[in-house]
Amino acid sequence: MTTVSVALESPASDMVREEILKQVAFLSKGIKNTRFGPQGDTIEFEAPEAEGSVLVEAVRILATSVLRSVGRLQRKVLYRSPEVDSAEFPASSNMTGVHFLGNGQVALEGLPLRLFRYFDRIFEDFGLPWKAQDLHAPTLIPEGVLARCDYFRSFPQYVTFASHLREEVAVLDQFRARHQSGSLDDKALGDMERPEACLSPALCYHVYHLYENRTIPAFGTVRGICGKCFRFESSNLSDMRRLWDFTMREVVFLGGRAEVLAARDQSIEMMAKVVAEHRLAGEIRTASDPFFIAPDSVSKTYYQLSSDSKYEVSLILPNDQRTAVSSHNYHSDFFGRAFNIDVEGAGPMHSVCVGFGLERWVYAFIQQHGSDPKKWPDLVRKRPEFSDY
Repeated sequence: MTTVSVALESPASDMVREEILKQVAFLSKGIKNTRFGPQGDTIEFEAPEAEGSVLVEAVRILATSVLRSVGRLQRKVLYRSPEVDSAEFPASSNMTGVHFLGNGQVALEGLPLRLFRYFDRIFEDFGLPWKAQDLHAPTLIPEGVLARCDYFRSFPQYVTFASHLREEVAVLDQFRARHQSGSLDDKALGDMERPEACLSPALCYHVYHLYENRTIPAFGTVRGICGKCFRFESSNLSDMRRLWDFTMREVVFLGGRAEVLAARDQSIEMMAKVVAEHRLAGEIRTASDPFFIAPDSVSKTYYQLSSDSKYEVSLILPNDQRTAVSSHNYHSDFFGRAFNIDVEGAGPMHSVCVGFGLERWVYAFIQQHGSDPKKWPDLVRKRPEFSDY
């Protein structure tokens, strides 16, 4: 491996850096440890020597495209907690109880598990003002549903396909004979059926699928849902900020445009209160999804950032890093049209999804407040999950 530096045509703002880092890992499996120089006018990364010159040009093209399209946009900040300007972090944050059992796969026990359950409970209660109806959904999602969600075109890099061996005796016998011991061999993929399902990358898709070809009441409907999500993030997979297998809790609003946007405004106000009560250093600000590198990806990013269709809760971490722990997303009537869902007397359904990444909340909280519950905000420390500390 060699360290490569790419000079940019102008310094990248915080927002531009964020957009570039979302995509650069998918230029090549060989790219590792991507970071910006102190002035934001260079990108550095490690790559195999044989690929260095090719990847330099690929990174330059990507960075130039993002700079020219969104470089002049100003990020809108709806809320900034007082702790942002005076954020202090423990000298060391003990993550005992966090066990990585595979690439982007984490097991929790002890204090992190208690925090996980605490945040799960408070975000389940987040839907109470709207009397959100609980929904338990499968981990698998039909590939045709993801296709209607435009997922294969917009986010193919994230998809985890679910398959199985072909139902043929010869295939099964040969597979078993080749795997008397050891890991899967190079022929295993050829023994698989075409995937008819994927591991779900987002829970709200199950809600839209549930209401397909239905008409919902004029006043709308609200669902609460929690479950596992799966997004493969290549070399961006690291600690609990970027997992392949993670847990989401969501509140999904279905209804007319005015109704779901009013619900989003209320949810943002509630989220600001959550951040404040937990004495967390962070902001609620405009953001974008990491669309796949394609001719229209930059225009999609520009639209999201300029139209304020997505807000995220961005919490500060040590070493000038951040993590997005929640998001508030307005989808217009896209899913209403995709799944033929109407609102009584008002045409295609509009939707808003408010999501909470539970593992990220655990990680950011411990990074900011440490691993000693005695030093935590009373709001958390006095809850039943920590009664014996």
